[in-house]
Amino acid sequence: MIKVVQVVECGGPGGTGEQVAAICNGLDPARFHVSLAYAARGGSAEEYRAKCAGAREAHHVPEMTREISPGRDAAAFRRLRQLFAERRPDVVHAHSSKAGVLARVAARAAGVPAVFYTPHGYGFLQQDRPAASRLLYRALEAAASRIGTVVACSPAEAEQARALGAPRVETVCDAYLGGFAEPLPHDGVVVGSCGRMAYARNPDAWLLLAQRLTDSRNGLRCVWIGGGEEERRARVLLENMNLAGRAEITGWLGAAEARERLRALDLFVHYSRWDAMPNAVLEAMAAGLPVVASDNPGNRSAVVDGETGFLARTEVELLERCQQLIDDAPLRLRLGAAGRERVRREFSLERMLGSLSALYAGAS
Repeated sequence: MIKVVQVVECGGPGGTGEQVAAICNGLDPARFHVSLAYAARGGSAEEYRAKCAGAREAHHVPEMTREISPGRDAAAFRRLRQLFAERRPDVVHAHSSKAGVLARVAARAAGVPAVFYTPHGYGFLQQDRPAASRLLYRALEAAASRIGTVVACSPAEAEQARALGAPRVETVCDAYLGGFAEPLPHDGVVVGSCGRMAYARNPDAWLLLAQRLTDSRNGLRCVWIGGGEEERRARVLLENMNLAGRAEITGWLGAAEARERLRALDLFVHYSRWDAMPNAVLEAMAAGLPVVASDNPGNRSAVVDGETGFLARTEVELLERCQQLIDDAPLRLRLGAAGRERVRREFSLERMLGSLSALYAGAS
């Protein structure tokens, strides 16, 4: 029996928390004894523990926080080192930047034989952080990259790990965790985005696109499925840009309702500023939607330009590609079908779990 501890700072709803829960619940219990060390973000600790029911043990480490805090970080490090020393796991797999640094150093100090780390988006890529903070995160990541193996969640993240000097890098793509429901019938053409309305997702570019598209195509509607810290400002801009009735921001929806709204789209837009592996794009592709995304490394890991959608380098190209797909229904259907098949083939949960199982077994 291989003893594995999954460590995550951002447990809760959202990409990384969902991926870690899927690992805890999906690894073969006959081969792996899975434990969880976690902090919760965006939900309660109890809710996240229940979501990770497959973990036989769970250890809440609330001292792990997103931002650098010397006192709390030192306390989290001590708790993790003690946990690893007492439980003596064969494998520690850390997820996200903060847990990644703390857990790798603690695992090394406790003598854990095999250490893995998945960034799920390096912290120094987040352009809304101050420059000094990004430099500090880069320095910490470069220093910690010598410990264990980086398990990148996308080919783009693997390239970033190698650029930091990581000597051992594997790629195990994040899994698509939803279903493959058919589109819902609806009137007209609907262009949409889905996800947290945050700086990283570039809602200003979406609003400008919605204005240009609805001005140039009669009867077209645009929708942003989700809410977030930029939602209030975006709603004010929507009114000021005379988009009421033509563009909608739904606000936060439950996962099931969000997927229902996704099924009523014809075209998906994801003009993000940065990404590691965009789960919203995988959701859209699984729904059979063609995707027009910004040409950044994370989106290039998901969208095959010209085969499952288009990658746009500028907002002008974003507009032109969207107009092309709005006017060409057969092309939308062809790209959407190819995207759905790509998700089935490349991003299945079974594939992710099989790859991780092989890594854990080979290192223990």
